[in-house]
Amino acid sequence: MKSLSVISVLVWSLVAGIFGYAYSSWATANGYHVPVSGVSLSLSLVLAAAILLALALPIYRYKRQLKKVLEAKPNDQITKPLPVDPFYAVKVLLLAKATGITAAIFTGWHIGVIIKQLNTTVIVRENITPNIVAGVGALLLLAASFIVIEICKLPNDANKDGAVTA
Repeated sequence: MKSLSVISVLVWSLVAGIFGYAYSSWATANGYHVPVSGVSLSLSLVLAAAILLALALPIYRYKRQLKKVLEAKPNDQITKPLPVDPFYAVKVLLLAKATGITAAIFTGWHIGVIIKQLNTTVIVRENITPNIVAGVGALLLLAASFIVIEICKLPNDANKDGAVTA
């Protein structure tokens, strides 16, 4: 499975930023307010990041214990850890990839709206702060998704020709 690339995250953020800026421009030109993110969105983004990291915790523990077993000397008495369900690991990985794309879209949207708010003649600081907080929450969610993707990755196979070693 291909990992989430930085280029795709940047493209999604750029497209969403253009839409955020364009919608904010349209709204102000037609007498509407610039969209302002609520506190619930910021809290939801941070909570989603925490849940995603918590879901990856069993995989991280297994990989850490397996590394200790592989680095142990023959005389050490270390018990082999119980493996994590591979379907669970794939589900967490897919959730992390989807969350990363969603977080990129939220980040881009908020950057576009904030740029429009800073370019207006009258700056209402009460409206900028919630968008900045939501943008930071989206960045935290994006960082959490990249961390979880790294946790769920399989180690590189030393055999480059594609043969399976037993």
